[in-house]
Amino acid sequence: MRFLNAFFSPRLDLRVRLFNILAIAGILLSLYAGVVMLLGNETMRAAIACSAAVLSALLMWYAGRTGKYERCYVITVAAIFFGLFTALLVTGGADGSLAFLPVLGVLFTVMLLKGKRGLIIAAVELLYYAGLFALVIFHPQWYLTYFDIPALALDMGLGFVVLCGSLMLCVFGMMRLYDRQKERLDEQNHLLAEAGRLKTQFLSNASHEMRTPLTVVSVNVQTVMEILEDMGGAPEAAALLQNAQDDIMRLSRMVGGMLTLASMSENTQRQALDLSALLQSGAEMLRLHLGKRGNTLDTEIQPELRVFGNADLLAQVLTNLLQNAGAHTENGAVTVRAKKTGGEIAVEVRDTGRGISPQLLPHVFERGVSTGGTGLGLYLCKTVVESHGGRIFVESELGKGTAIHFTLATYEGQLEELRV
Repeated sequence: MRFLNAFFSPRLDLRVRLFNILAIAGILLSLYAGVVMLLGNETMRAAIACSAAVLSALLMWYAGRTGKYERCYVITVAAIFFGLFTALLVTGGADGSLAFLPVLGVLFTVMLLKGKRGLIIAAVELLYYAGLFALVIFHPQWYLTYFDIPALALDMGLGFVVLCGSLMLCVFGMMRLYDRQKERLDEQNHLLAEAGRLKTQFLSNASHEMRTPLTVVSVNVQTVMEILEDMGGAPEAAALLQNAQDDIMRLSRMVGGMLTLASMSENTQRQALDLSALLQSGAEMLRLHLGKRGNTLDTEIQPELRVFGNADLLAQVLTNLLQNAGAHTENGAVTVRAKKTGGEIAVEVRDTGRGISPQLLPHVFERGVSTGGTGLGLYLCKTVVESHGGRIFVESELGKGTAIHFTLATYEGQLEELRV
């Protein structure tokens, strides 16, 4: 049990366990070949086979002790697959069971070495072994043989059984490891999905519970401010109340963002939409809000732009972008543009405001990154756009303004209603 935990624990990487399986198979196969050769008075070949067994055991021990498996993989390919296998083949192995060894070499090279490197080295091995057998065919005088026909048949039969058994055990071990890892992955995915559901439920419940008291507090603060103004109260008190009102509104926007995040997990109903009408109506709703800071709003929206998506979420994207533009622009201009370009619809919200610093620009779509807001607005925009298969990016220059661009796929006859 201790041996199995040391070399075949599920905590080990799959390639590590595969290497250990290969090492054990190499030890057993080499010892078998060495004993057979020794009984046949083939001392030199028996010594080579035993050397392969010793080297496999040493590599397995060294890798387990130091953890330098990559180094041991390379040594295995170079020393055993190219070196010892060659020595065994040219000293008579090509007409016996050892002719099966290249199969193991090529197969395990692909399994041990990662990516294209393993495939390239395995291809080189294949050509190399083919060259060795070609030498046997065209230059038999360079080749040593020890077998007569009955002995050859016996050696080939036994070698075939050993090789097939080794491969069978290796494949069985790999599939068993795969099945165990798949079961663990399924369990972890289930736990993650449940944790995500509970988080979404908590966000939704907390946001709903916070919205009502925030509204009450905001109304009360505004009422007190109006009373103070009617009574000619102290300007300092009015300023403090205004600061409190600003913080309440900021917290309210944060609650709204949390609700939007929760709704993205729950409300995934999508259908064909008239994006032109959605953008136009959304812009008109915020025209007065932008005008409070002396900003003008222009729209250049191509008619009959259609997408397939969730109207509420896409409207929230436009609202967030226009609110951000208004918050950072004073006595300027905000423009909403939308047009079809190929198979996409390109939407742009541009302002002439303060702009974004070059240091902050690469991080504006990250959660919690803010230039004075909640840190959720642009993150929500990115999440919604990407969930609709689109892209979103920003251009900005300090003192000259900011432009947020996003794209959505044009509606081209998808199902009228899709629930994912």
